[in-house]
Amino acid sequence: MPLNTHRRARGLTMVEVLVTVTLASILVAGVYMIYNKSVLAFRVENQVMTMQDRLRFGLEHLKRDIRRAGFLATPNSLVDPNICPPPDNALRAVTIAANDGSVVLSDVNVNVAPSSITLFGDFFSGQVYRTTGIVGNMVYFEGTANFPTTQLEFNRIFCGPNLAAPNRYLRIVTRDQFEVMLPIKSVNYLDTPGPSVELTQNVPRVGGGNRCGITGLGEGLEVNVAGFVRYRIAFNTRLNAPTNDNDEPLKTDLIREELDIDGDTVMDWTQLVIADYAMDLQFYDFGFDISGASDFPDMQYFPLVTDVLSGANAGVLNDTANATPETLRIMTVKLTLRGDEEDPSHLFRPRAGAFTPIEAYDLDDELQGSCRTLSLACKMGLSSLLARNLNSGGP
Repeated sequence: MPLNTHRRARGLTMVEVLVTVTLASILVAGVYMIYNKSVLAFRVENQVMTMQDRLRFGLEHLKRDIRRAGFLATPNSLVDPNICPPPDNALRAVTIAANDGSVVLSDVNVNVAPSSITLFGDFFSGQVYRTTGIVGNMVYFEGTANFPTTQLEFNRIFCGPNLAAPNRYLRIVTRDQFEVMLPIKSVNYLDTPGPSVELTQNVPRVGGGNRCGITGLGEGLEVNVAGFVRYRIAFNTRLNAPTNDNDEPLKTDLIREELDIDGDTVMDWTQLVIADYAMDLQFYDFGFDISGASDFPDMQYFPLVTDVLSGANAGVLNDTANATPETLRIMTVKLTLRGDEEDPSHLFRPRAGAFTPIEAYDLDDELQGSCRTLSLACKMGLSSLLARNLNSGGP
């Protein structure tokens, strides 16, 4: 009988199965770790890019308005020899105020206290118009090529958000190059003989020892509007804004808002969100020209915002009579934003000091991790103040 050469098929042993399963598990775990890290890296990169876009947009808005501080207006009505009569409210091109830290979302976010900046100038059209005549407190306009062609545009420029309570000043340049700054009381685009504004008081006239004022019919004079805007960090209280368990707002933004003629009262419906999730706004490295009437600038520098909020220095940017915004030439602006949510893998590190970088921001003390932060700073010149150069007796 022939030998049976057929051999029985042999399966995997238990050891081989365990080795195979172990190797497969290691491979899957490695793939998962790589995938998980890639997803996390992509999310972080996307978050950082979003913050960068918001930072650039917010800082560009700030830079644009800061450069226009004092433009077609006055750096400081208290010392400007061309402004007459002196306005009832002091008009300062730049005023900085330290925040009390009320926008901090958690007690562990120490040393986070954003400042705010109030600016005065022509932020509404940047155009100079001409008059056809001035009668008492009524100013009538010439229909020049750059004059508003619609009532809506006219009201936006000369009145502001509230037709019943304008928040603009009208600047009138007399033939002797004096400047009259008076609040606008009402506007009328359809007036006869042309568009007009009513001021809160009569425009002064030359005569009786008064050299500051208009002469004749007040025709052909240059005029423009000016007013206050303020940038600050504030809670977002809009509908559907994120809140905590106590229905308190969690989101803070960089806000641009218009102020009334007093430079303090916020006008309704003028608040615009310039940068989402902003949580710090700082100003530092101030440079003031203290040369007086000298032909050469004499720059004095102050590194911290606290240095310019005291009346003891030559450069002061507070809201007192000692303020000297007309001498400001350069300063640095820094805006800091946070991510929209906490990242458990991002370790929270409290801010070491009031002027050190912010590395993390805590939304909820009970949750692990923190929000990532990103800052962008820019040193800029105050071109309008330099052009006016009040400190040297310039025009």
